[in-house]
Amino acid sequence: MNMIYIENEGALYRGPARGVPREIWNAKEKKFVPYKGAVPKPIEWGYEIDEAEAREMMGIEEEGNGKNDPVLQVAH
Repeated sequence: MNMIYIENEGALYRGPARGVPREIWNAKEKKFVPYKGAVPKPIEWGYEIDEAEAREMMGIEEEGNGKNDPVLQVAH
């Protein structure tokens, strides 16, 4: 499944569409974790951002190094 990055009120999410976040970035754990909030979100909720912007929000400056890259890992 292709995932997009979504920013809403300073939080970073991933999901298949802007109104359907499946994961949220947990800065303390430095990984995406399952999102447990209500979906779908209202049409005006969030903004799609690109991978470079997502990496900046995560504090990752360079492209990842394979399987340990949090951008590539899927929350379980």
